[in-house]
Amino acid sequence: MSGTTAAASGSDAPPAAAAAAGSVGTPVSASGRTKVLVLTGPTAVGKTKASLALAAALGGEIISADSVQVYKGLDIGSDKIRPEERRGVPHHLLDVLHPQQDFSAGDFFEAARAAAEDILGRGKVPIVVGGTGFYLRWFIHGKPSTPPATPASEAAALARLEQAYAEAAAAGGGAPLCPEGRWAAGVALVAALGDPASAERLRGELNNQYRLARVVDILLQTGGRPLAEQDLNEAAPTDYDCRAFFLHRPRVELYRRIDARVEEMVAGGLLTECQEQLLDRGIPPNSHCGSRAIGYRQAGDFLAGCHADPGRLDEAAVVQLVRDIQAASRKLCHRQLNWFRDEEEFRWIDATAGEEAVLAELLERWAAPHHEGGCGANSGRLSKEQELEMRRYVTKLRLFHKGAEATQAALAEAHALAWLGGQKRLVKLAKHRDGRGKGGGGGGGGGAVPALPTAIEVPAAAQGAVAHGAKRGGTGGQPALPPLPHLAQLSAAVGSTHQAPAAKRRKPAPRSLDLLALQMPADWQPAGGTECAAEADAGAAEQQQEQ
Repeated sequence: MSGTTAAASGSDAPPAAAAAAGSVGTPVSASGRTKVLVLTGPTAVGKTKASLALAAALGGEIISADSVQVYKGLDIGSDKIRPEERRGVPHHLLDVLHPQQDFSAGDFFEAARAAAEDILGRGKVPIVVGGTGFYLRWFIHGKPSTPPATPASEAAALARLEQAYAEAAAAGGGAPLCPEGRWAAGVALVAALGDPASAERLRGELNNQYRLARVVDILLQTGGRPLAEQDLNEAAPTDYDCRAFFLHRPRVELYRRIDARVEEMVAGGLLTECQEQLLDRGIPPNSHCGSRAIGYRQAGDFLAGCHADPGRLDEAAVVQLVRDIQAASRKLCHRQLNWFRDEEEFRWIDATAGEEAVLAELLERWAAPHHEGGCGANSGRLSKEQELEMRRYVTKLRLFHKGAEATQAALAEAHALAWLGGQKRLVKLAKHRDGRGKGGGGGGGGGAVPALPTAIEVPAAAQGAVAHGAKRGGTGGQPALPPLPHLAQLSAAVGSTHQAPAAKRRKPAPRSLDLLALQMPADWQPAGGTECAAEADAGAAEQQQEQ
């Protein structure tokens, strides 16, 4: 998969980085193996800043080990570093796949190893950065020795899962299981087959059916031997001398940083990004790697519900969405701490010491003859005082609360997306009728598209939030909010899809949707929200009668 590596141009690298690159050459440890730096840590700990500082000091290039940042267009929800922020440091494995494509740990291994060899071949230092545990474990120790899947083994795994579903349904009185119930039954099967650790990991990957079936496949083939015991031969020598480091902070501080980041993501356009990059491409929530990711999964479920029933849109729903993403992100942080606590090759580094101190310690340990891993006293385990503090932990929303500017701006964004979704459904229906010769000029087929309004209503309190995407200063002790240029971009989305049917059309004549003019279509009622659905249902019934 070397063809999937994508590096940003390094022509604008800082002088310090260029000088370091020229003096480092291929790094070799005392053992004679080539050195590679691996940097990880829980979400929001500060990996990006530290990696850029390391790249400048070592003349390095960054290989992303993030399972979401690999996708084009999934930028806000993955907190992907923007090109202008990369300081001229080449980045690999960013924006190399479309969201419709899945990306496994095996794919990452092949692509990341190819990128590392390319970087080393040019005398630079590979710096692998990300928080996906499986990716980093495989990169360091190699691909696992688990048995390959065969058509027969896959069929056996699926049959065993169906048996587990049937048994769970019978135990519950015979009623069919809901999707969550089927997933719980599948996870319970993994534990019953002898691998409770894998079951616990799967519990947080709702509806990752491929992963579930593969784990059952492996356990059936190996007689229930836990995957952790057969994945890797960690005692075998590795081809690279991986200097692996794990950045950490106190749990409460991490959670505060996570909560703040989630608010910034939602305020910065997560809903529009999810709609355009996933839902509009026919990727429903929980169906692919990207749509299963934290943030996109919750936003996708929220938007799907809004399209089905616009009446559910209110400030409380927006605030609850923010809280749901925050809770899921904190759970991810907890899992990451537990995972890397057991990865002995990772040296834990206290990120609260400050950027300069962290960089100095990383460089010192990079230059050491031998690498010493381990978390020592910094294991992430909580003291009694910290446990008590965590029990009292309450999310402090900075931007999103009832009546807040950000809440009303996100609500306006959700209303716009819900209305736009309805218009797209009408356009598809009109095109269908036009194709049958009934909708020419929007005439006798009864499928004429309503006149396109020129604006979407934005609450008065949010007008300053969206006007021309300008930055908004904080008021009343509230911090300044990020700009929301994504709202204005919805104009192009409507213009490219909303066109009345015509018998002959050589050039599209889109009409723009000005979200800043602050007028709502008089015939669109968010509280009802049934007109588009009724129109589409009528069209479907008409088509069935013809068939």
